[in-house]
Amino acid sequence: METIDFVLSWVDGNDSEWIAEKRKWEQLAGVARLEGNDANSDCRFRSDSDMLRYWFRAVEKFTPWFNKVFFVTCGQKPEWLDENHPKLKLVNHKDYIPSEYLPTFNSNVIELNYHRINDLSEHFVLFNDDVFFLQPVNEEYFFKVGRPVLDTGLKNNDVSKDDSNISRVMINNANLVNTSFDMKKSIVDNRRKWFFIKELGCIRTARNCLYYFMNKTLPAFDFGHLAVPHLKSTFAELWDRYNEIMDHSSRQKFRTDDQVNHWLMASWNQAKGFFYPANSKKRGRLFGICTGNVNEAAEIIRRQKYSQICLNDTGQNDDPEKCSRILINALDEILPDKSTFEKL
Repeated sequence: METIDFVLSWVDGNDSEWIAEKRKWEQLAGVARLEGNDANSDCRFRSDSDMLRYWFRAVEKFTPWFNKVFFVTCGQKPEWLDENHPKLKLVNHKDYIPSEYLPTFNSNVIELNYHRINDLSEHFVLFNDDVFFLQPVNEEYFFKVGRPVLDTGLKNNDVSKDDSNISRVMINNANLVNTSFDMKKSIVDNRRKWFFIKELGCIRTARNCLYYFMNKTLPAFDFGHLAVPHLKSTFAELWDRYNEIMDHSSRQKFRTDDQVNHWLMASWNQAKGFFYPANSKKRGRLFGICTGNVNEAAEIIRRQKYSQICLNDTGQNDDPEKCSRILINALDEILPDKSTFEKL
């Protein structure tokens, strides 16, 4: 079985020094902090270090087989985190991101350069700090025979009416893959994966058939907003082949519509046929957290209905403190015991 590391990026959005630095670069870059779901709105940097405890509790309880957690920040650290834990490695942005890209307030930059992290294993899983395990999973949940297990779905490629930043980035990813591969041939060659009823289910398989005949391309895809398995070598391959594109994305201090993100690497492996199929709807649930749905999310946590849940903060969250309390109470019901990563 492969050595599998977890990589988790985090920012303390309440740090006054960090806020001042961010504001300075916003002015220099002419970036507006828009409300709603804009990529650079304040909600995208809002964090709760108390909720972060439950991420560590969950991985320790539900995935005890992981090798190490690489905890990536700009030098910040929750006061309760035991930095001397043998399965934890603190990684500062400046430890692996080239200096010409720093400082950065762009998650794409942080993630696109993960292959530069010293000692990170070839097989790793990329997490955002709002994705939590709710059930035990084994290594094959993420990698089978060395291949990443990836959400496998074809769909309508017409996302032109959605002008959100993430949709623009998804389109950029898809365009790059579709111009690099004959996707019609790739899908046919890997038809036992794209149309694998046992793993994908009847509805997903039927939909894949429909959209294959409609488009015959790889769609603009988001991989379920859950944890994503990756290979370091894929990142290196894309940097080597498309250095100008990767460099351009990495030079932007904030997220912009002309960038790519780490989902590109997952799509690339699918185009190569180097993957194992999965249906993310069977594996997890994404919530854009707000007062209107937080209780539903909390109930799913208590019932441990899925193996993963994404508790994504949004600009529609009109009471983040209340929502945080509700979610923490639910997480504490299934994860009441401190992890060995907590020193307090």
